[in-house]
Amino acid sequence: MKKYKKIVFYGDSITKGTYTEEGAQTPMCIASPAYPEIVSKELEAENFINYGTNGISYSKASRIMTEASFYNTVEKCELGDAIFVALGTNDYGTDVPLGDAGEEDGMTFFGAADFCLGELKARSPDSDVFVLLPLPRLDQNKPNRVGFVLDDYRNALVSIAKKYGEIVIDGGKLPVDPASAADKRKYIFDGTHINEAGHRLLARFILDEIG
Repeated sequence: MKKYKKIVFYGDSITKGTYTEEGAQTPMCIASPAYPEIVSKELEAENFINYGTNGISYSKASRIMTEASFYNTVEKCELGDAIFVALGTNDYGTDVPLGDAGEEDGMTFFGAADFCLGELKARSPDSDVFVLLPLPRLDQNKPNRVGFVLDDYRNALVSIAKKYGEIVIDGGKLPVDPASAADKRKYIFDGTHINEAGHRLLARFILDEIG
């Protein structure tokens, strides 16, 4: 398995490690360790930084954490010889328009993700960029207010990552079913945020995918 000196993770609340404890109403707990730490240790990284931030999206059209969107911050973001980007579930959840392939407009998902992933490759062409697709969530097959399901955002990311020669990890295939009562108790109580057991499972899934 390839080793990296410095690994940087960008993502939303899942990457940060935020989850809802069983019986609670809101995601107030933080997994320790979250998957970025587990992955980095397994890859024997000398340094890792987890920039997971609750609520952020690729697009600045999201109605939550707009100024902190990856589109608005990627030009000055910290780089490493490996960069993981795990965003998209909030773009779906906040009804960001999908847009069209080839756009670089931060007000659509295609445009924002294309700009962000292209910017990472331009700024650090020798880095390995891993694009983690959104994980399973309970409502993923329900069209959002602009008419798209989560797979539409996943498929957009696959095409953009391919354009820039980046490595796709299909988080949608994580073996967790939010509709299963057993998996809800074990991994994903609120249907969106994985708990500590879920983070261990995700870390193993990522390592197997890139190994």
